[in-house]
Amino acid sequence: MKNILLLVLTVFVFLGCTKKLETDVQPYITLHQNAKQNIKIDFVGVKDVRTTKVVSTMFDKDKIHKEYPLNIDVKTWYTEAFMREFQNTNILSNEKESNIIVNINIKNISAKYTRYSMNTKNMKANVHVELVITKDGVINTSQIEINQTLYKPMILDAAGFESIINESMRDSVSKTVAILIKKIKG
Repeated sequence: MKNILLLVLTVFVFLGCTKKLETDVQPYITLHQNAKQNIKIDFVGVKDVRTTKVVSTMFDKDKIHKEYPLNIDVKTWYTEAFMREFQNTNILSNEKESNIIVNINIKNISAKYTRYSMNTKNMKANVHVELVITKDGVINTSQIEINQTLYKPMILDAAGFESIINESMRDSVSKTVAILIKKIKG
């Protein structure tokens, strides 16, 4: 009986000491917020132009306590997400004969959490995407920002950032496609 108790206690201590060191991002799921279109574009692709690969930051007052990267390649994730959304909305991408060229730049993905804060919005997330549309030689650039706030009583590791990062990134794709449709149709 003592051996079983010792084994259970050892497993409990081991599991309690493990921490997540990366913020997990789930694959993109189409939100079905944009109506079907009949648009042909030449989707050049996505560029990751962020200045830092650190996404999740935990602060202790004004001092950085911990920093965490994502578990994915941002360029690949966004490329796949946009391709799914284009397919869902019947936007034909990679049409070389199209007079509409689309580039997307990922400028920022960040979530910040302040420990021991009494503020009801102690977690803030920001995703900044730049949409560049060239139509008939005219360049039109749109800056799309998703800002979200949340209260979390306690975060121990990178897992605490996952819900707000996943939601912000999904929202940025859907909003970017909506703006793309409006700019092309309007």
